[in-house]
Amino acid sequence: MKTIKTNEAGKRCVTTLILLVMGLLAWAPPAGAWWNEQWQYRKKIAFNTKPTGADLAENLTEVPLLIRLHTGNFNFGNAKENGEDLRFVQGDDQTLLKHHIEKYDSLEEMALVWVRLPKLAGNSDQEFIYLYYGNAEAMGGQDPVGTYGPMQAAVFHFGPPEGYQDVTANKNQFIAAPVGAMIPANIGDGASFSGAGDSFSIQASPSLDFSKGFAIACWVRIAAPQQGLLFSRTSPQGRLDIGIDQTKVYCRVVKADGKTYLTEESAELTLQNWNQLVVTGAGGGVISVYLDGVKTYYMQLPGGLPALSGDLIVGAGPDQTDGFVGELDEVQLYSQALTDGWVRAMYANQGPDGRLMNFDVEMMPEKSGFLQNMHLSTILKNITLDGWVIIGFLGVMGFLGWIVILSKSFTIYLANKDNKAFIRAFAGHEDILALNTDQGDFDNAPIFRIYRTGCRTLHQWLGKATSENEKLSPKKIEGVRSALERSLMDETNSLNAWLMILTMCISGGPFLGLLGTVWGVMTTFAALAESGEANLAAIAPGVASALSTTVFGLIVAIPALFGYNYLASRVKQATIDLSVFVDDFGLKIDLTYGGGHAA
Repeated sequence: MKTIKTNEAGKRCVTTLILLVMGLLAWAPPAGAWWNEQWQYRKKIAFNTKPTGADLAENLTEVPLLIRLHTGNFNFGNAKENGEDLRFVQGDDQTLLKHHIEKYDSLEEMALVWVRLPKLAGNSDQEFIYLYYGNAEAMGGQDPVGTYGPMQAAVFHFGPPEGYQDVTANKNQFIAAPVGAMIPANIGDGASFSGAGDSFSIQASPSLDFSKGFAIACWVRIAAPQQGLLFSRTSPQGRLDIGIDQTKVYCRVVKADGKTYLTEESAELTLQNWNQLVVTGAGGGVISVYLDGVKTYYMQLPGGLPALSGDLIVGAGPDQTDGFVGELDEVQLYSQALTDGWVRAMYANQGPDGRLMNFDVEMMPEKSGFLQNMHLSTILKNITLDGWVIIGFLGVMGFLGWIVILSKSFTIYLANKDNKAFIRAFAGHEDILALNTDQGDFDNAPIFRIYRTGCRTLHQWLGKATSENEKLSPKKIEGVRSALERSLMDETNSLNAWLMILTMCISGGPFLGLLGTVWGVMTTFAALAESGEANLAAIAPGVASALSTTVFGLIVAIPALFGYNYLASRVKQATIDLSVFVDDFGLKIDLTYGGGHAA
């Protein structure tokens, strides 16, 4: 015969769980791991790619991100003058990330740092890294080459110390020295072009092979409409030009057969403002033009991309024709086409909106954990013996209260579940005595236990030889009803059992806490009177210790209050269901077996 012991097993499981949780809370170390204790400070930098942030749907990997530090998000006084102690650590607080500093000015309190992020998840606000600083002994730590992945063919910051040098591992060389001046730009310093020989050329190299795809990204600013070329590359197989017609950007591809393909001039630059321009070309021949992260036009080249193997000229065309007048900043060359998500992420990161990153507050090791932030370690250390005695009583009350809340919730859940199952089974039989009362399928159902009591009582009155036509006298029917009522009372008492523990926690917890507070304050002032010296430093720990008992009392009472109200409502509903069944079952017994002569 099947017998379900879920109720008792559930209570044991709940009790074991509470003991484990309380043990962990008692012995757990302070929260907030620290990557390296030699660094005194850290900041959490979170990334938001949801629509409320950068609005990126695509997952990206190995992304070089620009971290802008300023007085609003960084305390330069806690870091070294040159930023050599800056370290970026992944969210696991173990993995060190590659980075390099483009600019660090502790006097102006502004810094530009590039960090290689292994993963940037789309439509998420759960990704974050840590910025560590505050180590006077730290040296170096930068890795410009490691900041960029293999798809970055060349990167030019146009600022010291690199100047016009490629900071990637490719170290692409110049064949014509630049003559443009460096000026303040969107990201640090930029290069100024006057249209009169201010261009520079980058020598062709294997890293600049555009045959399988390419991307050219930069920030550009113009002061007036013009006819000029930003980038030009020529080879026997064709030519690529990226230029400006008045204020509109275009991309022109000339193939070896002389056919020219020109994008629509739909990307218009805003005068006197910095705009991000990205032109990508896929190996299949799709040329796309992006302005400020938005694709403005694309075209398909018949036969795919031409093999562009010549030198790349920046700021003019061949023979210094069509010179560009304006400023360029952060020129980045890629050996493959970029996706829409990558371009959008670049603009969201480097642009003026700044919606990709959020900087948390500055933290220190000793304040990184929850207990330290709440000063609980200081309070616990100063609690007196009488305070600990009261807290001990409160702890026992709270423990019993949680036992009642969890075990009672589990018991009522099982009771409701089995009650519904029994009601369905009971409704499926016309004979009210058809259900087997010896089976254990509904042992957790109070309604079933009432039904079983009623059946046994009814069998006693009917006798062993029961016929369908046998009737009971009104007194015997009343006896069956009395048995049902007694069973109802037993089940109701069982449902309400132990709830008194919660009422004791609700009413007694705050009063015990208040007793500890009054006693502690009284003891503190008595000690001050005996010593003859009073100051805040002497009073504060004792008062904090005294008030802590009230806090513990409220910690015990508040969950008990909510738990009691919840359980009381569930018990009330269960009691109503039981009463309804008793009335219904009694009526069916009367209709089926009533009508006999009075005994």
